[in-house]
Amino acid sequence: MRLERLRTLHRTDPVGIDRTPEFSWNIVSALHNTMQTSYRLTVDDGERVVWDSGIVHSDQQSFIEYGGSPLRSRTPYRWSVRVEDNHNGIATASAGFETAFLDDDWVGRWVESTIPRPQAEGDWGHGTQPPAVEFLRRFEIRDGFRRARLYATALGAYRPSLNGARIDDRELAPEFSVYRSRLYYQTYDVTTQLRAGDNELSVYVGDGWYLCPATRPLSHELRTMPAILFQLEVHYEDGSVETIASDGTETCRTGPVRSSDLYWGERYDETAPFGDPQPVEVIHLGYGNLVAQPIDPIRPVELLPARTVDTSPDGDVIVDFGQIIAGRVRVRIDAPAGTEVTLEHFEVRTVDGGYFNSTYAGQKDVYVSDGTPREYEPLFTFHGFRYVRVSGLPVVRAEAFTAVLLTTPKERTGFFECSDAGLNRLHENVLWSQRNNMMSIPTDCPTREKAGFTGDIQLYTPAAFVNEDVTSFLTAWLQNLAAEQRDHGVVPMTVPFTTPYERLSLTMSEQYGAEGVTGIAGWSDAAVIVPWEMYRATGNTMVLREAFASMSSWCDTIIATARDERGSCDLPEELDRHLWNTGFHFGEWLIPSQQQKNGDFETTKESAAYVAPFFGYRSIRLLADIAGILGLDDERDRYAAHAEVMRDAIQRVFMTGDELPTKLMGGYVLAFAFDLVPAERWQAYAARFVELIEANDGLLDTGFLATPYLLDVLVRIGRADLAIDLLWERRQPSWLYQVDMGATAIWENWDAIAPDGTPGVSSFDHYAFGCIDDWICREVAGIRAGVPGYKHSVIAPRTDTRLTWCSRSLLTEFGELAVRWTQDELEVVVPCNTTATVHWRGERHEVGSGSHRF
Repeated sequence: MRLERLRTLHRTDPVGIDRTPEFSWNIVSALHNTMQTSYRLTVDDGERVVWDSGIVHSDQQSFIEYGGSPLRSRTPYRWSVRVEDNHNGIATASAGFETAFLDDDWVGRWVESTIPRPQAEGDWGHGTQPPAVEFLRRFEIRDGFRRARLYATALGAYRPSLNGARIDDRELAPEFSVYRSRLYYQTYDVTTQLRAGDNELSVYVGDGWYLCPATRPLSHELRTMPAILFQLEVHYEDGSVETIASDGTETCRTGPVRSSDLYWGERYDETAPFGDPQPVEVIHLGYGNLVAQPIDPIRPVELLPARTVDTSPDGDVIVDFGQIIAGRVRVRIDAPAGTEVTLEHFEVRTVDGGYFNSTYAGQKDVYVSDGTPREYEPLFTFHGFRYVRVSGLPVVRAEAFTAVLLTTPKERTGFFECSDAGLNRLHENVLWSQRNNMMSIPTDCPTREKAGFTGDIQLYTPAAFVNEDVTSFLTAWLQNLAAEQRDHGVVPMTVPFTTPYERLSLTMSEQYGAEGVTGIAGWSDAAVIVPWEMYRATGNTMVLREAFASMSSWCDTIIATARDERGSCDLPEELDRHLWNTGFHFGEWLIPSQQQKNGDFETTKESAAYVAPFFGYRSIRLLADIAGILGLDDERDRYAAHAEVMRDAIQRVFMTGDELPTKLMGGYVLAFAFDLVPAERWQAYAARFVELIEANDGLLDTGFLATPYLLDVLVRIGRADLAIDLLWERRQPSWLYQVDMGATAIWENWDAIAPDGTPGVSSFDHYAFGCIDDWICREVAGIRAGVPGYKHSVIAPRTDTRLTWCSRSLLTEFGELAVRWTQDELEVVVPCNTTATVHWRGERHEVGSGSHRF
């Protein structure tokens, strides 16, 4: 037996944490039926043991909270675990973590640029953003140091360098968060870059999210100038500590980054050297909103060399990287001084192979050469693209271009392969959209919006977990969600909530007779559904406990809105007061038969009529279950009672006849998925649902909110054959239609590209409809969690599909759970400390850990 995958706060050896750690590990053993019988955790700071759990007779191996004496600030710790199993095997292993500021440790002062800063045009800048600003600080240190840490953050996106070299490869720090209450600061190990004697620290600051017009935070005290805060602490061999902190003695200047914007792009001019140093101004922002960055930093994780270069019928030179990504282009440029090279990024080409910009974000980087051959990569922007239109270079060679994928690195947990090439490509498209849209926060797309839409991630969370470990990533985002909630519990449509989306929310509220920002069904419900799905995927009750106040605040808002606002004068008050049926809602969003026009929300009203009350009930029912899991019996009973009267009202209003008062498929899907259909209506509603599919020529007609449940409901009503047909459908709308049309990521719209190849104004990199990957894992491969977190699994492959073989692995909290089946054989790998029920060829087998063949 051995121990692997030791994690602190579900990260590997994190440096710079400011919250109580939790620990986890995996057990690997060659012996079958291996179960952990006890563990012992110890934590030490190099001088003394600060926590010894003693021998704990338990099989728990994840989310074990630190229980020792208070941790000290800015201190490296080592933790060790000793595990004993039921075969009398013993294994030990250790890992590390380092704390950041746990007390009032900041002595650095915020310093701000004094360089006049012109105002950018509109929400998107259009290339009019002001130059980036470099802050400089020179200092001396003596010899004999053994450890040095730099703690830093900025208003804007910053890139630190020490003595002329970048400190590390992280990008766009301090990343995207709810700045008024959660501005991340970063911890850097600069021990090897520091030198005795003279040193120079450079902090180059572009607009980033804080200063970008389209993402500027909501605040009455919004700063408009780049600013930095840093604290360098040098630990010497003699035990002394020297601190060099920002204090107003820094200088600032502009240089070659003449403009930078996350949407429009960057202009970099090699002929514009750094200007004369200017003084900075000390500003008084305080430290109350500073939080140690709780997730791994954005990094370049993959390089894609250009595949081809060709010229379109319009004469445009286009570089093709073969794959839609989020990131930037790295290009080697050898051109005369003054040459202006323009790189315009886009996702798909026109029918005749030309340039097609499907977004109002320019996604354009401009480089001005000084005549010296150089490699250029933008500093303070990123784009969503597969292609780049290049102008300004007389000769464009593919070997000079490399696409750089940027994302928040996360451990890959899922691998899938089968006998169908189309299904394999669909899975790859899901993976790419997930990586492209999980950069700092979960976004909808990396092009025109780059926004943390709450609806997209709530429906995609199950699929996210079968592909990557997103525990720390989504935990951090939920903390931002709680910080962004209004005083009355409302969760906005995006987290973080930015000025453009606040304007949209207020406009829609006004049109629907409401005041202020109101909740949106299926979007605001992310407050409950995301932590619930995290618990189901990992067994993590900590996230339920931490998010409970946020969840209950949101559910209380639903209850109060239903009680206080009348949705229909035709309904008796005793029913209407239990239905959430007022305000603006997106409805299912992007139903194929409901042609959504830009800026026109009339088509959402029909599906919103059932989406709002159904999701209102769903959230409150889930919260009752969550309260029960947490042992909050009074809260469980209170919310369960509310859910029951809501369910009764829904049935008495929507389900009095043999069909729903809507002809949209999604109404039936959600009614069955949320257990709202009365027993006496089950057969009639199931038949009506199937009739709607058949009347639609066997094609789906569901939007964002109903699609995740579509195939499960078909299986549930006994029509798994229809579910399989829909998965393998190749006509529009369908998943494999996208694949056949050359998609390399998941489309936002089912009809993003017409059958003749004409692209629409849409995102071609939107993970929402990638929710199908979860169903493929559970139903096609047959891997299901028997209990939350896969402590017990159910393996039940569906071999009546169109596959001859299928292979799927899933890295659970306990280790690798894997299935490979053909029509003749099933192989299953069950991780240590778990059990599984295997269904194969009409027989049921109960197995423990190890490899099994049937």
